Amino acid sequence: MLFIAEPSYEDYLTYKIKKGDTLLSVAMQLGIDPSFLRSYHNRFCPSIKDLIEADFPSHLEYVILAPLQVELTDDEKEKSRKKIHQGDGAFSLSLANPQINNTYGVLYTIENGEVLTTIKQKINVNWKGRSENNFYFFEVDRIGNIYINDTAADSMAEEIAEKASAALYPLLVVVDQNGKWVYINNFNQIEERWQETKKQILKYYKGDHVEKYLSIYDKNLENSDTLFLSLSKDWFLNAFFNGLHVQYPPTLLIQKEIEFPFLAKTENLNYLVNQKLDDRFDIDNFLVININGKLNDERTKTDFENELSLPVREYSDQKVSGDYWGKYFLNPLNHMPESIFCSCNLALDTPQKYTVTISNLNDKEKISTEPKQELFIEETQPQKKWWQF
Repeated sequence: MLFIAEPSYEDYLTYKIKKGDTLLSVAMQLGIDPSFLRSYHNRFCPSIKDLIEADFPSHLEYVILAPLQVELTDDEKEKSRKKIHQGDGAFSLSLANPQINNTYGVLYTIENGEVLTTIKQKINVNWKGRSENNFYFFEVDRIGNIYINDTAADSMAEEIAEKASAALYPLLVVVDQNGKWVYINNFNQIEERWQETKKQILKYYKGDHVEKYLSIYDKNLENSDTLFLSLSKDWFLNAFFNGLHVQYPPTLLIQKEIEFPFLAKTENLNYLVNQKLDDRFDIDNFLVININGKLNDERTKTDFENELSLPVREYSDQKVSGDYWGKYFLNPLNHMPESIFCSCNLALDTPQKYTVTISNLNDKEKISTEPKQELFIEETQPQKKWWQF
């Protein structure tokens, strides 16, 4: 005959109730949420009469506590990292569930020799839906002010620049199945905002320099194609929507060319890189992608110095060396970035280095695993025929 022992408080970690204790006071003392303390006790208590309702029953002597969670060291976490998939075959990093609404802290760092310039801002990325031919739409919006070297815009030129750039947002960004942004889908709304913003700027600022600056924006917003070309220099869009969502071979390594914007009026820097998906989740259970490569650009040392308005000691047709390094941490549920670090340099007499750091500011505990309702968005018809899918 099988004998099953009656459950007892001795089988659990408990707290002995003292005179004057209440559910709230004990929860505060132990650093536990009162509702969790109540629900855990009620789940395991040996008798119905010992259930906790609004407060402890008068006869209750012990409260059952959840077992202590042992915090692993980084070394222990490293050893316990799980593989991203079983077997050694190819791995498809899809963009099938990119349903996010995240606010990111963004830091741009520009090193021109010994001169360091930082630009800080916040950007929200909100998934809006997909088209019937599987192109994805994200609303990208700038939040608050831009800070240059930790200072908000305080000169006339900086104030005009900030007001003008704010007219672009929010952007409705079109992203392909590989996670690469390919177009802006709300040109008409942006153009309307710009006309109103320009009127407001001209109310308060006058002069040839103002007119010249506004004419640059007018040119960039002539049509949807010129807007796309101007935003192709945007560091955030290029870093965030970087074509990571592809089929990785069994080696989890692909080679590709990658561009990095460095000046508004010049061609982007071109790097030949290896993009490697780590075969294991990191210690925080994020997917990790490392990107490393070398400059692959036909421009000479003198070409770069002229474009950067650097002193040219003598003409040189020498090719310039440079490195690219990137690291992406992706949420394993939606495959969207949690944090990004990418950096590139140019080995000139006055060394150049550009760094982009992007970090999700949302509370990670609030990330939902529940799928959102699928939305479909109608695409506008841009002028470039290559985008008429």
